[in-house]
Amino acid sequence: MYHDMRKYNEQGIALLLTLLILSGIISIALGVSNIILSELRLGRTAGHLVPAFFAADSGIEKVLTNRDAPANISGSLLNGATFNVTVTAAGPDCSAASFCIESTGVFGTTRRAIEVNY
Repeated sequence: MYHDMRKYNEQGIALLLTLLILSGIISIALGVSNIILSELRLGRTAGHLVPAFFAADSGIEKVLTNRDAPANISGSLLNGATFNVTVTAAGPDCSAASFCIESTGVFGTTRRAIEVNY
C-alpha cells in the first residue's frame, strides 16, 4: 500500500511540474506577442511622422515668405496633410525679438509641431 501512495504522489508532482512549465511557456509567448504587436502599431504610424513634420514646416515657410499673413492661418498639402499656424507678437507670451510662430502639422493621426522665435 505504501508503494501505491508513493506512485500517486510522483504522478501528482509530474503533473504539477508540467503545468508550471506550460504556464511559463505561455507567459513568454504572450509577452513576445505583446512586444510584436506594439512594434507593428508603431511601424504603421511611423510613415505619418515625416509628412506631419513637413506640413508643420510648410506652415512656417508660408508665414516667413508672406509678412502680411494673418495671425492664424491654416492650409493643406497635396498629400492630405494639413497645418495650422499661430503667430504671436513679441511680449509676455513670446520671448522673441519680433514674433513667435507655432505651426502644427497633421497627417493621419500623427501631429508634429514646430516653434520659431524670430
